[in-house]
Amino acid sequence: MARKFVLCVSVLSLFVILTSATHSYAADETEIKATDQIKKNPVMMQMLKKIEQSKKILAEMQERKNQQVQKIQQVQEIRKTTQAKLVEDINRMNKDNEPYTPQNAFARFVTKKPADIQNIYWSMFNYQQEKIKSAKDVRDKILSDGEEKQDAWNTYYKISATSRAKIIELNKDFNVKYGNADKDVQNTFDEKGKLPRTE
Repeated sequence: MARKFVLCVSVLSLFVILTSATHSYAADETEIKATDQIKKNPVMMQMLKKIEQSKKILAEMQERKNQQVQKIQQVQEIRKTTQAKLVEDINRMNKDNEPYTPQNAFARFVTKKPADIQNIYWSMFNYQQEKIKSAKDVRDKILSDGEEKQDAWNTYYKISATSRAKIIELNKDFNVKYGNADKDVQNTFDEKGKLPRTE
């Protein structure tokens, strides 16, 4: 145990002597500045050379690290600029296409209909838009869970679809709701939207 302690003290003493006696290496990097006593000892000079080489390697590593940090910052700047440009382009595109959105296109269609039935059209439109939104949410959830793309789209189509019978039922309900038809009269129509035959 005492031997290990003496060895540790010796190594530490040598390190202190080397660091206190060592000066920075010359500009030409071929000559190591040291005291005359150290210059006479080849082992110490070898250690000094190794220390100087280590300093050089550390300096080069730090320089590479700084260059990498600068490159990362440049890439982040480019991404930030690109993202801002993308948002600007999307906003411009949305503004350019605003007249052609489903809402606006449908509004142009509905304005050509009689005023007393426009609410029925809008109710049908809103019903379908809600179904589409629900279908998109479910589709996106399926995709984010890592399931098959085809399964996600099949589910989307299934949820967003409206059967003919459902359209007839909604039409009947909205006609009654907006006062365009009597509930009793509407109830005489069957699930296919036809009046029963009388012969």
